[in-house]
Formats: sequence, structure tokens, C-alpha cells
Amino acid sequence: MIQLPIILADSEPSFWLPAPVSNFAGPVDGDFYFVYWVSIFFLVLITLLLGIFMWKFRTPPGAHAQSHKDHHIVLEVAWTGIPIILSAMMFWYGYRGYVDMTVPPNESISIVAEAQKWAWNFSYASNGATIPGMSEDFNDVRARIRTGELTAEQAEAAEAKILEKAGLHVPMGVPIDVTVMAADVLHALFIPAFRVKKDCVPGRTGKLWFIANEPGIYDLYCAEYCGQGHSWMHSKVVVHETVEEYEKWLEVAGSYDETLPFKENGKIVWKRRGCISCHSIDGSKKVGPSWDGMFGSMRKFAATGTPGEAVADEAYIQESIRFPMKKITEGYPPQMPVVKLTDKELLWVTEYIKSLSPDSGGTESPRKEN
Repeated sequence: MIQLPIILADSEPSFWLPAPVSNFAGPVDGDFYFVYWVSIFFLVLITLLLGIFMWKFRTPPGAHAQSHKDHHIVLEVAWTGIPIILSAMMFWYGYRGYVDMTVPPNESISIVAEAQKWAWNFSYASNGATIPGMSEDFNDVRARIRTGELTAEQAEAAEAKILEKAGLHVPMGVPIDVTVMAADVLHALFIPAFRVKKDCVPGRTGKLWFIANEPGIYDLYCAEYCGQGHSWMHSKVVVHETVEEYEKWLEVAGSYDETLPFKENGKIVWKRRGCISCHSIDGSKKVGPSWDGMFGSMRKFAATGTPGEAVADEAYIQESIRFPMKKITEGYPPQMPVVKLTDKELLWVTEYIKSLSPDSGGTESPRKEN
């Protein structure tokens, strides 16, 4: 009886779930289908019996209800005892699985997944690299598929290019210990093919772990409504066949080409670190103010509730990134998280913002940006 959920588990994709590709997928699927089929069985049985009893014991018009105090001990014990046993089994299978999923092995690879509106960042303990989820880029590929601009093959190639320096990357067959956190509001990291999910709570850290047992590319979603960009907050998990392949990718994934002009690296930072989710470069209004023409302009803000204004120079921009709650731009809500940029990334993104203002001497043409 203990192995019943494993027997019910399916190794193929189904209407409810994608193909299982992690060590937890089988047990989770078994628990799910055990509860599912028990529920279906009793739904059909109770509905059928209800219909039969309504028909069999119906009374003619005008008849009065009569009191019946007799009862059937065996029947009452059965309809009480069987649900208790089934509920206890469900609890035991769920509890056992929960404990297994809560305690990662000591030899795990450690990764930190930080959620923010509306992007993911993944930090790798082995070399300190922070890799973006690139939600905006994946959404752009999706949009271009819907419009017919990209074929399926072109979209696959575009996603592969994005994943060269984006997404959550792990090796196959090795325990992965993921610490989750949130920079602003409640999020949830969910990888359907792995059957793992964990809430990302501001001010707290959570844990999940898994072993991926098949190489490939899998979807990663936010499974907790987190605002207007929630449905766009997704990324990919790349499972490498070997640890050596994974480590080779990790060596270069978090790096920048420092031979590029500062503003070009700043544009990469704008995409990689999730700035693109809230700040446009073409003048359109998003959750945060557009960077188009920002540098050198007079900015109205509220500091600790007191109105003020200042010129958006280098100091203003860098302060707004380092301490986003200090001066809240007029007309926008106070919800920008602290984005942990390195000193070089901060310099580069400042130069990029300067290039978007025609009076700053920059040559960027933001209105041509898709």
C-alpha cells in the first residue's frame, strides 16, 4: 500500500502536468494522482447514490415527512472509517514528500534565486556570478511568434542565444540547493517539469532542492500574483549533461565584454538586471519613469513626504539606484527594489542613461528600440 502513489505516477506528459524530469517528479505525481482518483471515485459514487436514493425514496405529492431514528452501525462506521484511512494516507504521503523536499544533501550546488517585479536573478555560490532571468527577452520572442515575425525554428535559435548568458543553469544528476528570496513583494519560484515550487517572501529566505535527471530546457515561472507584470515573469532552466559543461558555461556567463563602450555595457545591464521591466527607453510609461531624455532634466520628487526637485545628473541617477526610496519621482508609486549593481555596472548604466538624452552628446537612438 505504501507504494501506491508510485504505481499511479506517470512518466509521460499528461493533461495536468509536463513530463517529469527530476527526482521529485515521480513521488509528487503519485501523490497528485492518488488524491485525484480518490476524489473522482467518491464524486461519481456519491453523485450516483444521491440520484438513486432521490428516485427510490421519493414520496407522492401531499405526503408529510416522517421522523426516522433508526441507523446502521456497520454502514456508519464504514463511511466514517474509510475517509479517515484515506485522509491519513494522503497526509502520510504528503508529509514524507515534504520532509524529503525540505532537507537538501550536503554536497549540493548552491544557487540563490532572487525575485523582483518582474524578473529573476540567479547568483552562483561557486564564483559569485549573478545571471539574469531575462524575462523581457523571452517575452519578446513569444510576442514575435504570435505576430508571425519568427518561425518556431527562429524562436528556438533566439532563445538559445538569450540562454548563453541568462536563465537558471544546472548540471544533470547533481543535487541543486536553491535559496529563494524576494526584493519587493511576494513571488513564487515554480518549475513545473521538476515539480518544485517555493514562495519568495520579502525579508525572508526559503529553500528548495532537486536533482534534474534529463538534459534540456524547461520553463520557470512566478506562481504568485505579484502585480501587472506577473504573467510576463518567466524564465528558463537549462540542464547541462555534465558538471564540466555547466562549469564551462558559468565561467563566462556572468562576465561583460569590457572592451565595449560604457553605454553599450550599460544597455546590457538594463536588460540583464531587470531594469527593462519597469523603465522604457522610448518615452512610454511603465511602472517606473522612462529613461528617454532623463539625464539633465529637472525631476520632481517627494523625499520623506516633502516635495522637491533636482537635476538628473550622475549623482541623482546613482542615488536613485542605490537608495530608490529616498526620492520618489512624482507620479510614480514607491515600489522600486534595491538593485544590487556593482560599481562598474552602476557606471555603465549611468552612461547609458546619459546617451538617451540628446543634449548629453550621446548617439543612442532609443525610439528605434523594440
